[in-house]
Amino acid sequence: MDWDTESYREYKDLIFIPFFALFFPILRFILDRLVFEALAKRMICGKDAKVIKNGSSIKRKKMNKFKESAWKFMYFLSAEIFALYVTYNEPWFTNTRYYWTGPGDQVWPDLKMKLKLKGWTMYAGGFYLYSIFALIYWETRRSDFAAHMIHHITSVSLILLSYIFGMARAGSMAALIHDGSDVLMEIAKMSLYSGFHSVADISFALFALSWLLLRLIYFPFFIIYSTSYEVLFIVDKEKQQNINGIILYFVINSMLICLLLLHIYWWTLICRVIINILKKGQFDDVRSDSESESDEDEHKQS
Repeated sequence: MDWDTESYREYKDLIFIPFFALFFPILRFILDRLVFEALAKRMICGKDAKVIKNGSSIKRKKMNKFKESAWKFMYFLSAEIFALYVTYNEPWFTNTRYYWTGPGDQVWPDLKMKLKLKGWTMYAGGFYLYSIFALIYWETRRSDFAAHMIHHITSVSLILLSYIFGMARAGSMAALIHDGSDVLMEIAKMSLYSGFHSVADISFALFALSWLLLRLIYFPFFIIYSTSYEVLFIVDKEKQQNINGIILYFVINSMLICLLLLHIYWWTLICRVIINILKKGQFDDVRSDSESESDEDEHKQS
């Protein structure tokens, strides 16, 4: 199979998105049972297995959160590697103009896609479709639940539309700069749950820096700039007036701006964590969750 083979996008390719949406929960269930459970037990409980027999114990809940972060770390790391493989040797990795032109005389929306770019689209789209249901039924519910739900719905919609309307190049670059930050965040959380506070502090510092540089600077001033302004001077003026141009400019850019607003909201939470670190000397997650109160009560009783 030649991953560099180019072809035009086809609607039938989208069948792989629900396939991956079903594949991810199966894979997570298997890894939870065979890998993450044992790893969480080792990292949090050490050799003392008695503390996990009581399902309401603090360490049991920490283990559940650790497993959740381990799963997300595994996905975001794989997605980051996949996105790098797709984008690194492409001209649009460093020049946003090539989101819309080339190779040769190709101009948006009549752009061919390499097989590896199609594969990444299905992989990422399937994950965020699965994540909507996982957020409701599987994961720890935190105070920013609504923000995460908006994020997942917006992300899967953007991935679908970027494929249908030939914007997957910009979409893959947006994912590339997002997934790297998430890898660092999950390392910080796993380290926190395991008691490795120095590692958690360093990972969180790198995460906060990457969030600022990639999501609050590069994302709006390069990617959104290109999709909302630069594209107007590159593509055929007549094509801007058709339905594709309307959807590109108003729907897709509105969704990208929605993601940017979510980034700003989460940046305020990150700043709160930074303030806590300066006060207390170590990283802690400022978001409350459905388990927090019971955790605190058990801690007081022990």
